[in-house]
Amino acid sequence: MDGHGHRMLLVEDSEGTRLALRRIFARRGWEVIEAATIAKGVAILDHSDPPDCLILDMDLPDGRGDTILRKVRDERLPTRVVVHSGTQDEALLRELEALRPDAVLPKPADPDRLCRACGVVTA
Repeated sequence: MDGHGHRMLLVEDSEGTRLALRRIFARRGWEVIEAATIAKGVAILDHSDPPDCLILDMDLPDGRGDTILRKVRDERLPTRVVVHSGTQDEALLRELEALRPDAVLPKPADPDRLCRACGVVTA
């Protein structure tokens, strides 16, 4: 899939990372919606059509990102979830497995690998 007509929710507290990822996906035709906190990410999910893909950091200012992943799975939203995190917490990574993210990629992730995880065909 190319990104044209697709929407992404990017939940990441680092402004620099958000900017870089927004540029990568916008160049591929994606509409990128950003949130720096769990609260804002949940509010976006509650007030819009579900995004096609969610890139999710785990360490956010107001808690752990798995709260958002749990919401996506509990509500059966048709959203691919790519965890993009620098966490090395083995217990958290095991908990994530039970929530079935579509991919878990460590930071910093290769942009092409991240795009493939979101379903973007890269040339």
